[in-house]
Amino acid sequence: MKTYNKLFKNIFFCTVLGATVCSCDLDVEPTSNIATETFWKTEKDAWYNLNAIYANSIPGTNVHGDSYTEDVYCQYSWESSGAIFLQDGFSPLYDSGWNFETIRKQNNFLAEVENCVMDEDLKKRFIAEVRAMRAWTYLGMTVTFGKVPLITEVLSYDAPNVPRDEVSTVRKFILDELTEAAAVLPAKYAGGYPNEKGRMTKYAALAVKARAALYFGEYAIAEQTAKEIMDNGGFSLFKINQLTEAQQKEADEMALYVDFDKYGIDRDEFVKGMFSYESLWHTENGNPDNPEYIMTRQYTASNWDYQDMVRYTSMRPNQLGGWSSVTPTQNLVDSYWTVDGKEPSIPSKDERAAAYAKIKADLDAYTPPAGEAKFLSFVKDVTTNGKLKDYEYMKEFRNRDSRMYVSILFPFKSWYETDGGTDFAYEWIKGGNNESKTGFNFRKMVALENDPNNAGQATGDYPCIRYAEILLIYAEAHTHTAGFDSQTQAALNELRDRCGMPDVPTSLSKEEGLELIANERRIELAAEGFRSDDMYRYSDEYWNKHINNVEIAAPDGDNIITMSWNPRMHLRPIPQTAIDLNPLLADDQNPINVLYNRVNYINKKAG
Repeated sequence: MKTYNKLFKNIFFCTVLGATVCSCDLDVEPTSNIATETFWKTEKDAWYNLNAIYANSIPGTNVHGDSYTEDVYCQYSWESSGAIFLQDGFSPLYDSGWNFETIRKQNNFLAEVENCVMDEDLKKRFIAEVRAMRAWTYLGMTVTFGKVPLITEVLSYDAPNVPRDEVSTVRKFILDELTEAAAVLPAKYAGGYPNEKGRMTKYAALAVKARAALYFGEYAIAEQTAKEIMDNGGFSLFKINQLTEAQQKEADEMALYVDFDKYGIDRDEFVKGMFSYESLWHTENGNPDNPEYIMTRQYTASNWDYQDMVRYTSMRPNQLGGWSSVTPTQNLVDSYWTVDGKEPSIPSKDERAAAYAKIKADLDAYTPPAGEAKFLSFVKDVTTNGKLKDYEYMKEFRNRDSRMYVSILFPFKSWYETDGGTDFAYEWIKGGNNESKTGFNFRKMVALENDPNNAGQATGDYPCIRYAEILLIYAEAHTHTAGFDSQTQAALNELRDRCGMPDVPTSLSKEEGLELIANERRIELAAEGFRSDDMYRYSDEYWNKHINNVEIAAPDGDNIITMSWNPRMHLRPIPQTAIDLNPLLADDQNPINVLYNRVNYINKKAG
């Protein structure tokens, strides 16, 4: 299509292949420092480069993306600018998401692979893999920025500056590319060179297409594509058959939190539902053979990877050696259903603060037996004698959605699966670095132990597309096209059944059904980066309800930030770094901070 500006005119040779996305079958690291004149000749050359494309194209943990919403707070600005964004202070100076370096690498592969002597069918497959990944990259950019330049060729140094392409053009390109790639790609891979498991498949490409169509409001396409995956892909939700010793210990304590008899809940199904959901991200289940994994970002033991570090370091509580730097909010906790699938009754901030003060006062006054740690001894005492559930503060966490208990670490909650040992309970310590500012920590996706190389990384592959998302896509798209009917309910009930929760209501209007689905997405996909993308496509009314003049507060009532919302926040500003290289973009800035950008550009020209 078009050529573009100097931002893309850096010489890139895709044999800088030290960072690969390899594990399982993709475990051969490419050779580095290969001379350009001797490369792009053979099948292995193409294969080496393709592995590097995976490393740059497949997204990993995106919990920081959700910090641009009310669900996640990141205390360190160098990790995320989310808090700045939520207070309407975002500007083009925050440079993220403009991923044309990745596009350049993908385009370079597509151009150079034609020079490789190799089996033509395999070449077509390699090309389809990269086209699907390029469409995925463009999806991320158009959701974030709206209009973006559509670049499908390797640019020369003298390529002219051009404006952004219209959103409709970009969207059509994405859907067409994914459709064509899916027609070429295999349904699965047998394993072994060059058919390694973990590569882009037909159903991975279709999954990205279904996601894109949902985001674009192309509900018939989203519904049809999701249904094809559901009917023909052979995927299913991951479920465990039995509990580990550590899980059983926690299960034995769940009567402190759930009135099983009162609500007629099958305790075994509920508990197995909890741990089925949690175990999705455990190392032993993190691989392409997991029936719920449609596409993975693969772990490489020999290469340090920031995406893997996030799950070990950023998301882990300080008590387990983490930073507690990206944490769930009370706002997210409040979104989890009650155990019977209803909206919870939420106390006021003052009521919650008073309730927390009471249990904290009892902890402060507690004298532990000689040689025992005060906090752990207190938790053990009130757990053993059953008094924990009587505290008003803890009642807030009673009889809630099973996913909450394995997604959120809330004060005084035990957790026995980590390398912290069997005597661990979450303690919120207020103040200081590497302590949660919100009062909570994530449990979902958090690494249970460090990697063998002691590099502060999670191990195991990360499911960047999983079957649960497809069920949610189908449910939402079908509700838009046909209403909240039995087909929608069946898709949602599949999710509910996995986690031991009751079926969804059967008599909701279309609008009520869409509202339920939005919250079901929020819960099921919490901390996976979807909340930010979802918020961009939701209405101003939704934003105003959840963001505008809404506090993110700690359990003791302290206000962390008060969020604000302006309609211009539907799209992020084009980064200043891109504008500096292509001044034409200054005249087509997104609504957020247009004035700032024009003044900045004028001043730079004057200088």
